[in-house]
Amino acid sequence: MKITGSVTDGFKTHLIDWTITADGVESHGGALDTSLLSVTGILTAQQEIVEEVAPTDSYGEMTVVDLKVLLSQRDLPIYGNKDQLIERLRGWDASNPDGLVEAVAEDSGESGEATVVDESEAEVVE
Repeated sequence: MKITGSVTDGFKTHLIDWTITADGVESHGGALDTSLLSVTGILTAQQEIVEEVAPTDSYGEMTVVDLKVLLSQRDLPIYGNKDQLIERLRGWDASNPDGLVEAVAEDSGESGEATVVDESEAEVVE
């Protein structure tokens, strides 16, 4: 465990930069004497668990032109390489879980309801 900061002993403030291990306290600077400190208890190393999740969309299989069409439909910038376009689309998807919502035109005689378009299975026709 790493501890950095300052400690006041009642009269003076001391800067500390310590690493606490199972073997004791290691000082990396500062004026406090660490030889009088003791570590009790059990120290366990914590590992960060990183889980990769495979995307379920088909953006990787699409062409740059197809990706730019999807970005345009979402009013997103269309510049960048393919990986940047995909990242932008996935970011949009994450913040819009309902998908792309298109309003029905008033002159169509519909009641003005919105239609949700699921593009995961849609094909872009050139």
